[in-house]
Amino acid sequence: MALVLEGTKEKVLDLLRARPHTAKEVAEALGVSRAAVLKHLQDLEARGLVRSEVKKCPGRGRPYRLYRAKDEEAPYAALCGDVLKGLEAALGREGVVRVLLERNRALFAPLNLQELPLRERLARLAAFLRDQGYEAEVVEEGGRLYLCQRRCPKLALSREHEALCESELLAYQELLGLPLLREERIASGGSCCRYRVE
Repeated sequence: MALVLEGTKEKVLDLLRARPHTAKEVAEALGVSRAAVLKHLQDLEARGLVRSEVKKCPGRGRPYRLYRAKDEEAPYAALCGDVLKGLEAALGREGVVRVLLERNRALFAPLNLQELPLRERLARLAAFLRDQGYEAEVVEEGGRLYLCQRRCPKLALSREHEALCESELLAYQELLGLPLLREERIASGGSCCRYRVE
Protein backbone atom coordinates (compact mmCIF):
# COMPACT_ATOMS: atom_id res chain seq x y z
CA MET A 1 0.00 0.00 0.00
CA ALA A 2 1.48 3.37 -1.00
CA LEU A 3 2.01 5.94 1.71
CA VAL A 4 -0.56 8.72 1.42
CA LEU A 5 0.39 12.15 2.71
CA GLU A 6 -1.31 15.54 2.52
CA GLY A 7 0.03 17.55 -0.43
CA THR A 8 2.42 19.92 1.36
CA LYS A 9 3.88 17.16 3.52
CA GLU A 10 4.54 15.12 0.38
CA LYS A 11 6.36 18.10 -1.17
CA VAL A 12 8.41 18.60 2.00
CA LEU A 13 9.38 14.94 2.01
CA ASP A 14 10.33 15.02 -1.68
CA LEU A 15 12.62 17.99 -1.05
CA LEU A 16 14.29 16.17 1.82
CA ARG A 17 14.72 13.05 -0.30
CA ALA A 18 16.70 15.12 -2.78
CA ARG A 19 19.03 16.49 -0.07
CA PRO A 20 18.93 17.67 3.56
CA HIS A 21 17.36 21.12 4.13
CA THR A 22 16.82 23.57 6.97
CA ALA A 23 13.24 24.62 7.76
CA LYS A 24 14.00 28.03 6.24
CA GLU A 25 15.19 26.45 2.97
CA VAL A 26 12.08 24.26 2.77
CA ALA A 27 9.83 27.28 3.40
CA GLU A 28 11.57 29.28 0.67
CA ALA A 29 11.45 26.40 -1.83
CA LEU A 30 7.72 25.81 -1.29
CA GLY A 31 6.66 29.43 -0.79
CA VAL A 32 5.03 28.79 2.59
CA SER A 33 5.67 30.18 6.06
CA ARG A 34 8.46 28.83 8.23
CA ALA A 35 5.92 28.15 10.99
CA ALA A 36 3.82 25.99 8.65
CA VAL A 37 6.92 24.11 7.49
CA LEU A 38 8.02 23.45 11.07
CA LYS A 39 4.59 21.96 11.82
CA HIS A 40 4.88 19.64 8.80
CA LEU A 41 8.45 18.69 9.73
CA GLN A 42 7.46 17.88 13.32
CA ASP A 43 4.60 15.70 12.09
CA LEU A 44 6.84 13.89 9.57
CA GLU A 45 9.45 13.37 12.27
CA ALA A 46 6.82 11.97 14.64
CA ARG A 47 5.74 9.53 11.90
CA GLY A 48 9.33 8.33 11.46
CA LEU A 49 9.70 9.72 7.93
CA VAL A 50 12.13 12.52 8.75
CA ARG A 51 15.04 12.88 11.14
CA SER A 52 16.86 16.02 12.19
CA GLU A 53 20.16 16.97 13.74
CA VAL A 54 21.63 20.15 15.12
CA LYS A 55 24.68 21.33 13.17
CA LYS A 56 27.28 23.88 14.19
CA CYS A 57 27.39 26.92 11.98
CA PRO A 58 30.80 27.59 10.46
CA GLY A 59 32.27 30.68 12.04
CA ARG A 60 30.35 32.52 14.76
CA GLY A 61 26.75 31.80 13.67
CA ARG A 62 24.14 30.05 15.77
CA PRO A 63 23.65 26.27 15.49
CA TYR A 64 20.92 25.21 13.08
CA ARG A 65 18.70 22.17 12.60
CA LEU A 66 19.05 20.13 9.41
CA TYR A 67 16.25 17.80 8.27
CA ARG A 68 16.59 14.75 6.03
CA ALA A 69 14.23 12.06 4.75
CA LYS A 70 14.50 8.86 6.72
CA ASP A 71 12.39 6.59 4.50
CA GLU A 72 15.13 6.33 1.86
CA GLU A 73 17.35 4.75 4.51
CA ALA A 74 14.88 1.90 5.10
CA PRO A 75 16.47 -1.56 5.23
CA TYR A 76 14.55 -2.72 2.14
CA ALA A 77 16.12 0.10 0.10
CA ALA A 78 19.61 -0.98 1.21
CA LEU A 79 18.77 -4.60 0.35
CA CYS A 80 17.46 -3.63 -3.10
CA GLY A 81 20.58 -1.54 -3.70
CA ASP A 82 22.82 -4.48 -2.78
CA VAL A 83 20.86 -6.82 -5.07
CA LEU A 84 21.10 -4.36 -7.98
CA LYS A 85 24.87 -4.00 -7.45
CA GLY A 86 25.21 -7.79 -7.45
CA LEU A 87 23.12 -8.13 -10.60
CA GLU A 88 25.19 -5.49 -12.36
CA ALA A 89 28.42 -7.27 -11.39
CA ALA A 90 27.04 -10.55 -12.74
CA LEU A 91 25.03 -9.40 -15.78
CA GLY A 92 26.35 -5.95 -16.63
CA ARG A 93 24.20 -2.83 -16.90
CA GLU A 94 22.25 -4.10 -19.93
CA GLY A 95 21.46 -7.32 -18.08
CA VAL A 96 20.06 -5.37 -15.13
CA VAL A 97 17.90 -3.30 -17.49
CA ARG A 98 16.54 -6.53 -19.04
CA VAL A 99 15.70 -8.00 -15.61
CA LEU A 100 13.95 -4.80 -14.52
CA LEU A 101 12.11 -4.54 -17.84
CA GLU A 102 10.69 -8.04 -17.34
CA ARG A 103 9.49 -7.04 -13.88
CA ASN A 104 7.84 -3.91 -15.31
CA ARG A 105 6.19 -5.94 -18.09
CA ALA A 106 4.65 -8.23 -15.46
CA LEU A 107 3.56 -5.23 -13.37
CA PHE A 108 1.86 -3.51 -16.33
CA ALA A 109 0.40 -6.66 -17.93
CA PRO A 110 -3.10 -6.26 -16.41
CA LEU A 111 -3.53 -2.80 -17.99
CA ASN A 112 -4.39 -4.00 -21.54
CA LEU A 113 -4.05 -0.64 -23.27
CA GLN A 114 -3.49 -1.74 -26.88
CA GLU A 115 -6.95 -0.97 -28.30
CA LEU A 116 -7.44 2.37 -26.57
CA PRO A 117 -6.90 5.87 -28.02
CA LEU A 118 -3.56 7.45 -27.07
CA ARG A 119 -4.92 9.93 -24.55
CA GLU A 120 -6.85 7.17 -22.77
CA ARG A 121 -3.75 4.93 -22.71
CA LEU A 122 -1.76 7.73 -21.09
CA ALA A 123 -4.55 8.52 -18.60
CA ARG A 124 -4.83 4.87 -17.51
CA LEU A 125 -1.07 4.54 -17.16
CA ALA A 126 -0.95 7.73 -15.04
CA ALA A 127 -3.78 6.42 -12.81
CA PHE A 128 -1.96 3.10 -12.38
CA LEU A 129 1.27 4.91 -11.49
CA ARG A 130 -0.54 7.03 -8.89
CA ASP A 131 -1.67 3.79 -7.22
CA GLN A 132 2.01 2.74 -7.15
CA GLY A 133 3.03 5.87 -5.22
CA TYR A 134 3.96 8.17 -8.12
CA GLU A 135 2.34 11.57 -8.50
CA ALA A 136 1.63 11.07 -12.22
CA GLU A 137 -0.47 13.10 -14.63
CA VAL A 138 -0.93 13.65 -18.35
CA VAL A 139 -0.21 17.20 -19.52
CA GLU A 140 -0.71 18.83 -22.92
CA GLU A 141 1.58 21.69 -23.88
CA GLY A 142 1.94 23.27 -27.31
CA GLY A 143 -0.04 20.46 -28.93
CA ARG A 144 2.23 17.77 -27.42
CA LEU A 145 1.33 15.21 -24.76
CA TYR A 146 3.55 14.54 -21.75
CA LEU A 147 3.51 11.97 -18.96
CA CYS A 148 4.78 13.74 -15.83
CA GLN A 149 5.73 12.08 -12.54
CA ARG A 150 6.25 14.58 -9.75
CA ARG A 151 7.20 11.95 -7.19
CA CYS A 152 9.44 8.92 -7.37
CA PRO A 153 8.82 6.27 -4.68
CA LYS A 154 12.21 4.71 -5.43
CA LEU A 155 14.21 7.92 -5.63
CA ALA A 156 17.04 6.85 -3.32
CA LEU A 157 17.72 3.78 -5.50
CA SER A 158 17.22 5.62 -8.80
CA ARG A 159 20.00 8.05 -7.98
CA GLU A 160 22.54 5.22 -7.79
CA HIS A 161 20.98 2.83 -10.32
CA GLU A 162 19.91 4.59 -13.50
CA ALA A 163 18.90 1.18 -14.88
CA LEU A 164 15.67 1.58 -12.88
CA CYS A 165 14.77 4.70 -14.87
CA GLU A 166 15.95 3.20 -18.16
CA SER A 167 13.82 0.09 -17.75
CA GLU A 168 10.85 2.25 -16.77
CA LEU A 169 11.18 4.30 -19.98
CA LEU A 170 11.39 1.12 -22.09
CA ALA A 171 8.35 -0.37 -20.35
CA TYR A 172 6.28 2.78 -20.91
CA GLN A 173 7.21 2.79 -24.60
CA GLU A 174 6.20 -0.86 -24.99
CA LEU A 175 2.98 -0.37 -23.07
CA LEU A 176 1.94 2.72 -25.04
CA GLY A 177 3.22 1.40 -28.37
CA LEU A 178 5.12 4.58 -29.25
CA PRO A 179 8.44 6.30 -28.54
CA LEU A 180 8.89 8.62 -25.57
CA LEU A 181 11.62 11.15 -24.93
CA ARG A 182 12.54 11.68 -21.29
CA GLU A 183 13.21 15.41 -20.96
CA GLU A 184 13.70 15.57 -17.20
CA ARG A 185 14.50 13.17 -14.37
CA ILE A 186 13.95 13.68 -10.63
CA ALA A 187 16.97 11.51 -9.78
CA SER A 188 19.17 13.90 -11.79
CA GLY A 189 17.83 16.96 -9.96
CA GLY A 190 14.76 17.70 -12.09
CA SER A 191 11.45 18.81 -10.63
CA CYS A 192 9.72 15.79 -12.22
CA CYS A 193 10.25 12.83 -14.53
CA ARG A 194 8.87 14.21 -17.77
CA TYR A 195 8.24 12.01 -20.82
CA ARG A 196 7.32 13.60 -24.13
CA VAL A 197 5.21 11.54 -26.54
CA GLU A 198 6.99 11.47 -29.90
